[in-house]
Amino acid sequence: MRPLLEVFDTVQSKTPKSLGSNAWYLATAAALVSLGKPEEIGELSLHLTKNSSSEHKDTKELISKRLRDVLMKEWTLVGIPLVITALSSLAKAEEGQNLEGGLSKKWQNPLDPQGLSERGTTFLQTLYAQNLTPIFSTWGTHRADFEYLEKNIIYGLYLSDHDVLSAIEAEVVILTAIMCQGLPAPTIYHLRGLRRLGISAEDVEALEMAVEAVAEWAGRETSHWPRVVDVVLS
Repeated sequence: MRPLLEVFDTVQSKTPKSLGSNAWYLATAAALVSLGKPEEIGELSLHLTKNSSSEHKDTKELISKRLRDVLMKEWTLVGIPLVITALSSLAKAEEGQNLEGGLSKKWQNPLDPQGLSERGTTFLQTLYAQNLTPIFSTWGTHRADFEYLEKNIIYGLYLSDHDVLSAIEAEVVILTAIMCQGLPAPTIYHLRGLRRLGISAEDVEALEMAVEAVAEWAGRETSHWPRVVDVVLS
C-alpha cells in the first residue's frame, strides 16, 4: 500500500487554491472517515502539526478545532461509530499539546430554534436552489418529519454552522463524505452545490481527483463516481 504521507502530499498538490489553503486536509479528513479509515485521523493531525513548535500553539488549536468541526459535520453524513473512532484517534495524537478543552462557546448559550431553521433553510436553498422541492417531493408520507430534520438539525444545527469552516469548506466536507460512499445522486447534488458557491467546474473536478487519491489508497473503486461534467446548473 502506498504510504499515507505520500497521499497527503498528493491531495495537497491537487486541491485547488480557490477552495482555501486548508481545504486539502479538510477533504482528506472527511475522506478517511467516510472510507472507513477513521483511525488515520491522528496521523493526519500529526502530519499537520509536526512543524509547529510550542510557540505556535495557536496553529495547533486552529487545526484541532477545524478537524473537530469536520467530525461534527460528518456525524450527520456517515454516522456516529466512524466519527467516534476518528475522534479517539485525533485525541490520542493531540496528547501533550495542552490544547483548550471544555464546551465550545456556541453550545454554551441557548440555541434559537427559529434561527437554526432559517440558517439551515438558507444554506439548503443556496446549494439546491430549484432542485430542493423536487427532492423533498420524493419522500412521500415521510416528507414532513425528514424536511424538518434537514432544515433544523442536519443543516440548521450542523452543516450550516460556518463559525469554524466557511460555507465553501463545509461543502467540501459534505461532498467528500458523500462521494466516498459511492452515492451517485447526492454526489451530483453537491458537485452542483460547490458550483453554486462560485467554484469553477475545473476546480470542482480537481477536488474530485484529489479525493480519488485517498479512495484509491483505501482500496476503493472510483470509476463509477459522477463527474462535474454530469452536472446541470439550471
